[in-house]
Amino acid sequence: MVKLKKFVSLLCTMVLLCSVFSFHTFAATEEIIETTENEGVNTLQPLEEVALHKVDSEEFEIVNLEDNVNVETFEEEIDTSSINLMSRDAWRITQPIYVGNGTLDESVDFYIVNVSKTSFPFLKLNSDNDNLMAAFYKLDPDGTIGKNAKWGVFANKGYTFWDLNRKGEDALETGQYVIAIGSSTGNERGDYTLMWNCSNEISVNGESPKTLIDVTSDLSRIILFYDLNTIICNGTNILNKLVWEEHETWYGTYGYSARDMKITAMKGDNGEPAARGVYVGSFSSSAPYSTSKALLVDVNHGVWTYANSYYQNIGGDVKHIIDYFDVSGQKTPRTFGEGPVDFDYGRNYIVIDLNTFEVCEFLSPFNYHYTQNGGRTFTLSNLQQAG
Repeated sequence: MVKLKKFVSLLCTMVLLCSVFSFHTFAATEEIIETTENEGVNTLQPLEEVALHKVDSEEFEIVNLEDNVNVETFEEEIDTSSINLMSRDAWRITQPIYVGNGTLDESVDFYIVNVSKTSFPFLKLNSDNDNLMAAFYKLDPDGTIGKNAKWGVFANKGYTFWDLNRKGEDALETGQYVIAIGSSTGNERGDYTLMWNCSNEISVNGESPKTLIDVTSDLSRIILFYDLNTIICNGTNILNKLVWEEHETWYGTYGYSARDMKITAMKGDNGEPAARGVYVGSFSSSAPYSTSKALLVDVNHGVWTYANSYYQNIGGDVKHIIDYFDVSGQKTPRTFGEGPVDFDYGRNYIVIDLNTFEVCEFLSPFNYHYTQNGGRTFTLSNLQQAG
């Protein structure tokens, strides 16, 4: 599984380095007191609802794969009739994701790839020669190349993906294929960058991809929405225990106080979906941090932990108090989504920065920073629903 990095707020840490922390004597006794009653005050405040917005920008383009998307027919051919790859040099791509540079100094270059009939491949070609193209052919066991290109793309025309509507003889088969780099005349030459990604599947747990959420410019990361339990990035379900957490500590002369928050989104034992909805937009907060493109997962079910702790040691007299009640007065750890007010104050987004692919925030009324006392503000724009 690709592990998303966890963004830990450094704002308080930077300030706290100026404080002094010392223990004057070794603790002779230590009493740890866990609060057993709700001593907190309900400081929840509604999170501003942001309307969905249609964005006319390639950066925020979300492709709805259920709208019978038909990939543009590729009718060009590269002459491969006299070539047998048993006796001809060819590059072999062994990983599901490939980005590589090459120079076409003869009529055609070949790249052999292995695919499964369940693969959902993407292809892209950049070049200093717009007349170059990448064509996708079936490779027979004897080394001969199929007569007709199954699929392809011209240089500098963006990415293309395998048409999910292709059936029968036109469907993808498990086996070896060849990506041929060349031209219809065989006379074009030039430098190129080939980009290939077949890490995702056309079906996961019986669900086909509904929307294409994000594609990096080099195809090194592709994110697909299947259902509210399944968002696949390069073959890994990022909703499988998606985590945001923050740990803050304030040091003083005789001890410290701390606050810990952690939310883990996951599918429930009774089938409750991990997410209520999935969105893409621009996010910024007064923390400060921001991202021009964020993936926002509105948590429906998960595990929520909230703790305040206080430690003091004066001359060996130690007090250690821990309070596990969240800002709504509910004791944690608890199952998020089953609380009486979990959805009453607005959405609860785990925010993923799509530029860095890091979890950067829990934008929620249950995050202390967005309560009446927290003081943090935020903006969301270009918001679109992805699933």
